Amino acid sequence: MAMPADYDRFVEDVYETALDPGLWPRLLRRLADMMGARGAALRWNDAFTGQGGGYNSDFDPAVGPLFFSHFVHCNPLRTPPELMRRRLANWTPRIAVGEAWCERDDYVRTEYFNDFAHRFEMDWDLSIGLDAEGDKVGFVNVFRGAKDGPHDAAALELAAAAQPHLIRALKLGRRFAEPGALAEGLSAIADGSPHGLLLVDADGQVRHLNAAAERLVTEATGLRVIGGRLLAESRETARRLDALIGGATRGEAGLRVGGTMSILAPGRRLPLSVIIAPAPAGRYQMFLAGPAALVCVTDLEARARLTEARLRELFGLTPTEARVALALFEGLQPRQVAARLGLSFYTVRGHLAHIFDKTQTTGQADLARLMSRAFSGWEQEGARP
Repeated sequence: MAMPADYDRFVEDVYETALDPGLWPRLLRRLADMMGARGAALRWNDAFTGQGGGYNSDFDPAVGPLFFSHFVHCNPLRTPPELMRRRLANWTPRIAVGEAWCERDDYVRTEYFNDFAHRFEMDWDLSIGLDAEGDKVGFVNVFRGAKDGPHDAAALELAAAAQPHLIRALKLGRRFAEPGALAEGLSAIADGSPHGLLLVDADGQVRHLNAAAERLVTEATGLRVIGGRLLAESRETARRLDALIGGATRGEAGLRVGGTMSILAPGRRLPLSVIIAPAPAGRYQMFLAGPAALVCVTDLEARARLTEARLRELFGLTPTEARVALALFEGLQPRQVAARLGLSFYTVRGHLAHIFDKTQTTGQADLARLMSRAFSGWEQEGARP
């Protein structure tokens, strides 16, 4: 299918929005227009309660309060809980229309449709899955009204083309939201972000990096700057890094995609998590004029140390109990936790009993929900490694 005439500009705007979350309503409006839709909404919600937040294009202001106060609980298009648990355990972003979960004839007879969706011209729903962490899921919903008709093949193809860009924009935006100053420019990132951020050209030459990135490339993390070029230490990882930088900087603007990868160095327990995305045109002209890529690096090992310390502080856990709780939060099962930490399965079970007692939780799912709530706020406060 041929992309809309302004698709390339839309892709550039996606990455601009990653650095300035206040642009999400405008971006959602453009996406809805390209898909012939009434509007669109970005949500980052609890997969089971439906509670959360986000942005929308230009809906009636009553939509949000009505949805979260009542209609979230009777929405027949929500993924069934047991299926959602399986999906969260092995997350793969999907694109689906509302009819995937509810037959149309049944749907139009529901309270949700008649008193909410149809009332606000959201008769036809297309969901674009983006990201998941713990019990939280991120997605974009695109709505068509009754007069627009269902989402057609062209809309589905456009959603599939936009999805990888939206995924990276959400991931980057959630990382960059910690300092809360991205819209002010690259200097704000350098001053505030706990994540390593590098600006590289199509050849991998580093044109700018912040303090966190300087620290990461000088320590034994598996990532280096040699001769001014960003390199991974292992040959296979270096090829993957080069390919992703090339994908983010070469070819037509609308086809530049970047990607994600991990880098694990010998002697480290957890890898670096790397997101590579096209740099928005114009924002970094003071550093270079041609196409560029943003490379955002998170040290999961340093983050784990922070999280373990926070768990000990909040719940009085021992160091080993904190590591067990964190591994459970990452989705590992007790036997996998034992293998990762070099403990016996029965030792892990003993630690679990103490963790549940100290946190007053009744099982792994209950503990994960508690930890999600405990960390949803403090990570936004700008915790530093």
